[in-house]
Amino acid sequence: MKVKRLLVMFTATLAMMVGGLFLKPNDQKVQASAYTIKTFPKRLRGTWYTYDRYDHKIFRIKISAKKLTENKYISRLHSRKTTAYPKLGAKIKHPSWIIGYTFTYKGEYWTQTYGWYQSAGAGDYYRKVSHRIHGKKYATLQLASGAGIWTDGYAYHSKKAAKAYSHHWFKGDRHNRL
Repeated sequence: MKVKRLLVMFTATLAMMVGGLFLKPNDQKVQASAYTIKTFPKRLRGTWYTYDRYDHKIFRIKISAKKLTENKYISRLHSRKTTAYPKLGAKIKHPSWIIGYTFTYKGEYWTQTYGWYQSAGAGDYYRKVSHRIHGKKYATLQLASGAGIWTDGYAYHSKKAAKAYSHHWFKGDRHNRL
């Protein structure tokens, strides 16, 4: 009986060791730096406009080195260690502070923002991409959210383009189909 038990344990141990060689580690976002970004990437900076088809309003998004302004709400970018989080139940002293990361997903270069006190959720994603619409090339700011980085819409440098192409989607966009 002891021999049989030892043989089973030896076989199980050997199987785990050999199986471990073929398993891939978890696919998680790996940050290249120990700190969040200090400034927004230059390619995202500028004034962008997007049109809300439901409210029939133009919204302005202005990105500078350390500020993200959406209409009149200002978020200020701050850097911290990627492992540092404000203590649970901490008094909210900085409601307008955000942190950001840059990363590549499916060959696309994204910037992601989170609230300073945000401990869960996907945050907001931004990516500059050029698109050709009716033969004219436009610089667009792709706006996305959710776990699958689903496209919410696009922002343009002009109000006219934002209104004219508010309904326009592009090949390769990911949409949340719930």
